[in-house]
Amino acid sequence: MAAALLRAMKYHTPFISPKGKDGGLDIVAYNDPLGATAPRLKVQVKHRPDASVPVDDIRSLTGLLNKDGDIGLFVTSGTFTSEAERSARESHRHIKLLDIDNFIDLWQEFYNKLTDDDKNMLPLHSIYF
Repeated sequence: MAAALLRAMKYHTPFISPKGKDGGLDIVAYNDPLGATAPRLKVQVKHRPDASVPVDDIRSLTGLLNKDGDIGLFVTSGTFTSEAERSARESHRHIKLLDIDNFIDLWQEFYNKLTDDDKNMLPLHSIYF
């Protein structure tokens, strides 16, 4: 779903990690199809709806940002600890945190730009009253 959202936001996602060990990266995304234009997004996704992402997970992602054009994006179905938020904010690298509320807001905003297959992962229906 995170890769689908990035594609709706006009990013190209040539690498999506299969399930299992991924070395800390779940998605790599670029602004252009060749990956020649900065920034390069390195994305870590954690499905932890009942838990907060700890600061160590943010630090691990920060360690993977080794080029000047790298941006870290951490997506979770839960929340982040206050220490994790502070670490991302104070990092010498650009780290963006997306908790479930932010993710849903972006899903709604870019829903019309998703493919039909991607929309089926989390379909939205308008309700009028």
